[in-house]
Amino acid sequence: MKTIEVVAAMVQVEDLVLVVQRKEEANAHNSLKWEFPGGKVEQGELPEDAVIREVKEELQLDISPVEVIGRVVYEYPDIKIDLTLFHCALLDGLPVMNEHNDLRWSHKSLLNTFDWSAADRALLELAGWLD
Repeated sequence: MKTIEVVAAMVQVEDLVLVVQRKEEANAHNSLKWEFPGGKVEQGELPEDAVIREVKEELQLDISPVEVIGRVVYEYPDIKIDLTLFHCALLDGLPVMNEHNDLRWSHKSLLNTFDWSAADRALLELAGWLD
């Protein structure tokens, strides 16, 4: 099974974290699931550069990766992803939905109320945020 390197951004402003909901998809395992914004790392691209590019493309936000929160390898029925989550500072912009069904600013204590994609849920559990 092919493994794809993926990055995600936990964009935090004060006590709030930005989360996005995927659009309805044919792949039921990710359809309308919540996740942190991000996407695939392109050939030869550094993960830090990929997360900056993806968040700019998806939400028109300028961010700066601060640190790696965690990394998981998760196997879906059709693909395996190697997902790295970065804690990111918001430098500029207001989020514009280009590729998502919905977006929310949520307090970290409420992250357990979202229906997360399995890989993002694994990262949240690793970070201890789904208690």
